[in-house]
Amino acid sequence: HEDSRSMGVITRAITRVLLIRHGQVIPPSTDCLYGGMNVPLSPLGKRQAAAAAREASSLPISAVYSSPLSRAVFGAERVVEALGGDIPILIDDALREIDRGDWGGRPRSDIEADVPGGLERLKMDENFRPPNGETAGELRVRVVGAYERAVAATEPGGTVAIVSHMHVTRSVVAHVLGLDFSDFGGIDIPLASSSLVEIDTASGKAKMAYVGREPSLYNTGTRDAAGNAWGG
Repeated sequence: HEDSRSMGVITRAITRVLLIRHGQVIPPSTDCLYGGMNVPLSPLGKRQAAAAAREASSLPISAVYSSPLSRAVFGAERVVEALGGDIPILIDDALREIDRGDWGGRPRSDIEADVPGGLERLKMDENFRPPNGETAGELRVRVVGAYERAVAATEPGGTVAIVSHMHVTRSVVAHVLGLDFSDFGGIDIPLASSSLVEIDTASGKAKMAYVGREPSLYNTGTRDAAGNAWGG
Protein backbone atom coordinates (compact mmCIF):
# COMPACT_ATOMS: atom_id res chain seq x y z
CA HIS A 1 0.00 0.00 0.00
CA GLU A 2 1.74 3.12 -1.16
CA ASP A 3 -0.15 5.67 0.94
CA SER A 4 -1.56 5.48 4.43
CA ARG A 5 -3.86 8.13 5.83
CA SER A 6 -3.95 8.94 9.53
CA MET A 7 -5.62 12.07 10.92
CA GLY A 8 -5.46 13.65 7.48
CA VAL A 9 -1.70 13.05 7.02
CA ILE A 10 -0.53 11.13 3.94
CA THR A 11 2.54 8.95 4.51
CA ARG A 12 4.22 7.65 1.37
CA ALA A 13 5.87 4.25 1.36
CA ILE A 14 9.62 4.39 0.84
CA THR A 15 11.48 1.54 -0.86
CA ARG A 16 15.10 1.24 0.23
CA VAL A 17 18.14 -0.29 -1.45
CA LEU A 18 21.23 -0.70 0.74
CA LEU A 19 24.45 -0.80 -1.28
CA ILE A 20 27.33 -2.55 0.51
CA ARG A 21 30.91 -2.76 -0.73
CA HIS A 22 33.04 -5.79 0.15
CA GLY A 23 35.89 -5.61 2.66
CA GLN A 24 39.63 -5.37 2.16
CA VAL A 25 41.17 -7.92 -0.24
CA ILE A 26 44.53 -9.56 -0.80
CA PRO A 27 45.43 -8.23 -4.27
CA PRO A 28 47.42 -10.34 -6.74
CA SER A 29 50.25 -7.78 -6.72
CA THR A 30 51.08 -4.49 -5.08
CA ASP A 31 49.19 -1.40 -6.27
CA CYS A 32 47.43 -3.17 -9.12
CA LEU A 33 44.08 -3.15 -10.92
CA TYR A 34 42.12 -6.24 -9.94
CA GLY A 35 38.61 -5.22 -10.97
CA GLY A 36 36.60 -8.29 -11.95
CA MET A 37 39.25 -10.77 -10.84
CA ASN A 38 38.24 -13.18 -8.07
CA VAL A 39 40.61 -12.08 -5.30
CA PRO A 40 40.26 -13.25 -1.68
CA LEU A 41 39.34 -11.15 1.30
CA SER A 42 42.02 -10.48 3.90
CA PRO A 43 41.32 -11.38 7.55
CA LEU A 44 40.56 -7.71 8.14
CA GLY A 45 38.26 -7.70 5.11
CA LYS A 46 36.24 -10.54 6.61
CA ARG A 47 35.88 -8.64 9.87
CA GLN A 48 34.84 -5.54 7.95
CA ALA A 49 32.21 -7.52 6.08
CA ALA A 50 30.82 -8.88 9.36
CA ALA A 51 30.71 -5.37 10.82
CA ALA A 52 28.89 -4.03 7.77
CA ALA A 53 26.42 -6.91 8.03
CA ARG A 54 25.70 -6.20 11.69
CA GLU A 55 24.85 -2.61 10.84
CA ALA A 56 22.75 -3.71 7.84
CA SER A 57 20.68 -5.95 10.12
CA SER A 58 19.04 -2.86 11.64
CA LEU A 59 17.04 -2.57 8.40
CA PRO A 60 14.12 -4.89 7.48
CA ILE A 61 15.92 -6.44 4.51
CA SER A 62 13.86 -9.00 2.59
CA ALA A 63 16.41 -10.07 -0.05
CA VAL A 64 20.14 -9.76 -0.66
CA TYR A 65 21.52 -9.39 -4.18
CA SER A 66 25.19 -10.13 -4.75
CA SER A 67 27.93 -10.01 -7.32
CA PRO A 68 29.13 -13.55 -8.14
CA LEU A 69 32.69 -12.71 -7.02
CA SER A 70 33.64 -14.44 -3.78
CA ARG A 71 34.49 -11.28 -1.87
CA ALA A 72 30.95 -9.99 -2.40
CA VAL A 73 29.27 -13.35 -1.79
CA PHE A 74 31.05 -13.57 1.57
CA GLY A 75 29.59 -10.20 2.53
CA ALA A 76 26.12 -11.23 1.35
CA GLU A 77 26.32 -14.40 3.46
CA ARG A 78 27.25 -12.33 6.52
CA VAL A 79 24.24 -10.06 5.94
CA VAL A 80 21.91 -13.07 5.76
CA GLU A 81 23.43 -14.51 8.94
CA ALA A 82 23.03 -11.20 10.76
CA LEU A 83 19.36 -11.16 9.73
CA GLY A 84 18.71 -14.66 11.01
CA GLY A 85 19.37 -16.71 7.88
CA ASP A 86 15.86 -16.78 6.43
CA ILE A 87 16.24 -14.61 3.32
CA PRO A 88 17.59 -15.50 -0.13
CA ILE A 89 20.89 -14.48 -1.72
CA LEU A 90 20.27 -13.66 -5.37
CA ILE A 91 23.44 -13.79 -7.49
CA ASP A 92 23.43 -11.40 -10.45
CA ASP A 93 26.37 -11.50 -12.86
CA ALA A 94 25.61 -7.90 -13.87
CA LEU A 95 26.79 -6.83 -10.40
CA ARG A 96 30.36 -8.07 -10.85
CA GLU A 97 33.15 -5.47 -10.78
CA ILE A 98 34.42 -3.80 -13.94
CA ASP A 99 36.55 -6.06 -16.13
CA ARG A 100 40.07 -4.65 -16.47
CA GLY A 101 40.96 -7.17 -19.18
CA ASP A 102 44.69 -7.71 -19.76
CA TRP A 103 45.46 -5.02 -17.18
CA GLY A 104 43.93 -7.05 -14.36
CA GLY A 105 46.51 -8.04 -11.76
CA ARG A 106 49.28 -5.92 -13.26
CA PRO A 107 51.03 -3.23 -11.20
CA ARG A 108 50.07 0.27 -12.27
CA SER A 109 53.73 1.10 -12.89
CA ASP A 110 53.94 -1.67 -15.52
CA ILE A 111 50.75 -0.49 -17.21
CA GLU A 112 51.94 3.10 -17.33
CA ALA A 113 55.27 1.99 -18.80
CA ASP A 114 53.49 0.07 -21.57
CA VAL A 115 50.74 2.62 -22.23
CA PRO A 116 51.78 6.10 -21.07
CA GLY A 117 48.69 8.03 -20.04
CA GLY A 118 46.51 4.93 -20.13
CA LEU A 119 45.63 5.00 -16.45
CA GLU A 120 44.59 8.63 -16.66
CA ARG A 121 42.32 7.85 -19.61
CA LEU A 122 40.86 4.98 -17.60
CA LYS A 123 39.77 7.48 -14.96
CA MET A 124 38.64 10.27 -17.28
CA ASP A 125 37.08 8.60 -20.33
CA GLU A 126 34.08 6.31 -19.83
CA ASN A 127 34.55 4.92 -23.35
CA PHE A 128 38.19 3.93 -22.85
CA ARG A 129 38.70 0.18 -23.00
CA PRO A 130 41.76 -1.64 -21.61
CA PRO A 131 42.92 -4.49 -23.86
CA ASN A 132 40.20 -7.17 -23.74
CA GLY A 133 38.46 -5.27 -20.96
CA GLU A 134 35.28 -3.31 -20.36
CA THR A 135 34.51 0.40 -20.56
CA ALA A 136 33.05 2.31 -17.63
CA GLY A 137 30.07 3.13 -19.83
CA GLU A 138 29.36 -0.55 -20.38
CA LEU A 139 29.69 -1.17 -16.66
CA ARG A 140 27.17 1.54 -15.88
CA VAL A 141 24.59 0.18 -18.33
CA ARG A 142 24.66 -3.35 -16.93
CA VAL A 143 24.78 -2.21 -13.27
CA VAL A 144 21.89 0.23 -13.60
CA GLY A 145 19.91 -2.53 -15.29
CA ALA A 146 20.56 -4.87 -12.35
CA TYR A 147 19.64 -2.14 -9.85
CA GLU A 148 16.38 -1.36 -11.64
CA ARG A 149 15.46 -5.06 -11.79
CA ALA A 150 16.04 -5.33 -8.04
CA VAL A 151 13.85 -2.30 -7.37
CA ALA A 152 11.09 -3.62 -9.63
CA ALA A 153 11.12 -6.95 -7.79
CA THR A 154 10.85 -5.32 -4.36
CA GLU A 155 7.47 -4.86 -2.69
CA PRO A 156 6.65 -1.13 -2.40
CA GLY A 157 7.99 0.06 0.93
CA GLY A 158 10.36 -2.90 1.18
CA THR A 159 14.11 -2.99 1.69
CA VAL A 160 16.76 -5.02 -0.14
CA ALA A 161 20.56 -5.07 -0.04
CA ILE A 162 23.07 -5.24 -2.89
CA VAL A 163 26.55 -6.45 -1.95
CA SER A 164 29.09 -5.64 -4.62
CA HIS A 165 32.05 -3.42 -5.45
CA MET A 166 33.34 0.13 -5.58
CA HIS A 167 32.67 0.89 -9.23
CA VAL A 168 29.35 -0.96 -9.16
CA THR A 169 28.22 1.11 -6.18
CA ARG A 170 29.49 4.30 -7.77
CA SER A 171 27.47 3.50 -10.88
CA VAL A 172 24.24 3.22 -8.88
CA VAL A 173 24.96 6.34 -6.81
CA ALA A 174 25.76 8.34 -9.95
CA HIS A 175 22.54 7.10 -11.56
CA VAL A 176 20.44 8.13 -8.56
CA LEU A 177 22.12 11.54 -8.28
CA GLY A 178 22.17 12.18 -12.03
CA LEU A 179 25.96 12.52 -12.12
CA ASP A 180 28.21 12.21 -15.15
CA PHE A 181 31.22 9.90 -15.38
CA SER A 182 33.47 12.90 -14.74
CA ASP A 183 32.04 12.99 -11.21
CA PHE A 184 32.78 9.32 -10.44
CA GLY A 185 36.07 10.05 -8.71
CA GLY A 186 34.30 12.28 -6.21
CA ILE A 187 31.99 9.48 -5.04
CA ASP A 188 33.86 8.01 -2.07
CA ILE A 189 32.96 4.36 -1.50
CA PRO A 190 35.35 3.03 1.18
CA LEU A 191 35.87 -0.65 1.84
CA ALA A 192 32.89 -2.30 3.60
CA SER A 193 30.92 0.94 3.42
CA SER A 194 27.17 1.23 2.96
CA SER A 195 25.14 3.66 0.86
CA LEU A 196 21.36 3.87 1.13
CA VAL A 197 18.97 4.66 -1.72
CA GLU A 198 15.45 5.78 -0.80
CA ILE A 199 12.71 5.67 -3.45
CA ASP A 200 9.31 7.34 -3.08
CA THR A 201 6.99 4.65 -4.40
CA ALA A 202 4.31 7.16 -5.41
CA SER A 203 6.50 9.46 -7.49
CA GLY A 204 9.30 7.03 -8.32
CA LYS A 205 11.85 9.66 -7.29
CA ALA A 206 15.02 8.35 -5.69
CA LYS A 207 17.56 10.01 -3.43
CA MET A 208 20.66 9.00 -1.50
CA ALA A 209 20.04 8.99 2.26
CA TYR A 210 23.79 8.57 2.73
CA VAL A 211 26.85 7.51 0.75
CA GLY A 212 29.97 5.64 1.85
CA ARG A 213 29.10 5.14 5.52
CA GLU A 214 31.78 2.97 7.09
CA PRO A 215 31.07 0.29 9.72
CA SER A 216 32.08 0.92 13.31
CA LEU A 217 35.03 -1.49 13.05
CA TYR A 218 36.69 0.86 10.59
CA ASN A 219 40.14 2.08 11.56
CA THR A 220 41.82 4.79 9.51
CA GLY A 221 45.14 3.01 9.95
CA THR A 222 43.90 0.05 7.90
CA ARG A 223 42.52 1.89 4.88
CA ASP A 224 43.67 0.30 1.63
CA ALA A 225 44.42 3.31 -0.56
CA ALA A 226 45.10 1.24 -3.66
CA GLY A 227 41.95 -0.77 -3.14
CA ASN A 228 39.84 2.33 -2.75
CA ALA A 229 41.37 3.96 -5.82
CA TRP A 230 41.57 1.02 -8.20
CA GLY A 231 39.98 -2.07 -6.75
CA GLY A 232 36.49 -3.39 -6.66
